[in-house]
Amino acid sequence: MAASLNTLSEILKEYYLGPVAEQLNNEVLLLSRLETKSEDLVGKRAYVPLHYGRSTGIGARGEAQALPAAGSQAYDKAVYDLKYLYGRVEVTGPSMAKTKNEAGAFLQALKSELDGIRNDLKKDLARQIYGDGTGTIATAVTGGTHSTTAIEVGAEPLRKGQIYPGMKVNVYDDNVSADHTHAGGAVFTVASVNVTTGTVTVTETSTAAFDDDDTIRRAGVQTVTPAVGNTYSLSDEIDGLRRIVPDAAANTFGGINAATSQWWDNVRVEATGGVLTLDVIQQALNLARINGGMPTSVITSLGLQREFYDLLNEDVRYVDPASLNYAAGFKTLSYNGMPLIADIDAPYGLMYILDESTMKVFSDQDWHFLDADGQTLRQRADYDAFEAIMTRYLNLGATRRNNQVVIKGDAAAAVAGFLEVDGGADAGF
Repeated sequence: MAASLNTLSEILKEYYLGPVAEQLNNEVLLLSRLETKSEDLVGKRAYVPLHYGRSTGIGARGEAQALPAAGSQAYDKAVYDLKYLYGRVEVTGPSMAKTKNEAGAFLQALKSELDGIRNDLKKDLARQIYGDGTGTIATAVTGGTHSTTAIEVGAEPLRKGQIYPGMKVNVYDDNVSADHTHAGGAVFTVASVNVTTGTVTVTETSTAAFDDDDTIRRAGVQTVTPAVGNTYSLSDEIDGLRRIVPDAAANTFGGINAATSQWWDNVRVEATGGVLTLDVIQQALNLARINGGMPTSVITSLGLQREFYDLLNEDVRYVDPASLNYAAGFKTLSYNGMPLIADIDAPYGLMYILDESTMKVFSDQDWHFLDADGQTLRQRADYDAFEAIMTRYLNLGATRRNNQVVIKGDAAAAVAGFLEVDGGADAGF
């Protein structure tokens, strides 16, 4: 009996969905460390009540004096929109026909596509986890070499594999008022990347030359301009660590402006001259503790990990690394009882000291196939092809921010990002 779409859909879900979801969650480092919450979801938003102020109704008094006037606690709420992430695979009708009598053979044909999409989803999600919520993957270097077919963005996103040949991208003007176009439309195809020069070359020719501060985003990812007035979202992508714990000025996050509500701002520590010292790290830890935080991890780039190791001496106690294994298969050393974790996708030149108990992953369910019609596999309209779509609705958020710290270089630090080893093409490695 020939395999049908119904039987293949059921086998596909049983055979593949569990491992895909589990591996995706465990292999994205920061995601694997944070608590997932669904109980705060209302529709497709998460609402988190926040307590930020104490009562004024306390005080010592002398005999026969009036008691303190009653006060009250101060509350606010943060709001986080869920973001919708997708992975789509497709097989043609002829490939199905060749294996129609063997469900197992057909599943093997799908397996390579599903394995590939899992790795691609993992890589892109890891990038978003550390992003600033705008969807920006790379920004054109000021004073760099730009033309109608090439844009210099620096080595970091290319070395991390965040932009790759064949990728479809939009290139936006630096003021995000319009994107670059070509004769065939606004979507550009990456032809090649050059890590040494930090240059991305596209197949198509832009009608206007790329320029300083232009930004590259994955094709189709929409941004929300401030004029629109959406205070909860910046783009279709999730709010990453650089939005939760920004290294620049205070920002609006969760609908609360940290510039005016300073209790909602994180801590930023500058390393003078871009020189990392144990004293700077201890200062950052102390500031987190002063604000009531209980730091649980230090997360940074590979280059800063090397700089940290250079600070260690014979007086430092090395603990058994078996006790510091964690999800995604990494091992590390401990500093002040916390793991110091280096992640490939972590931003260059930044070191985060995090209280992960107040960072949350809001999600209504895990990775799953779109199968509301009962079909995991469905025929594409007007095509002799069949597709399967995996999705997850999620976003990152926080219940508190003043206990999160980021260490960065000061204005005197190197342009390549403070402390990134060798400062040039090898920065961060």
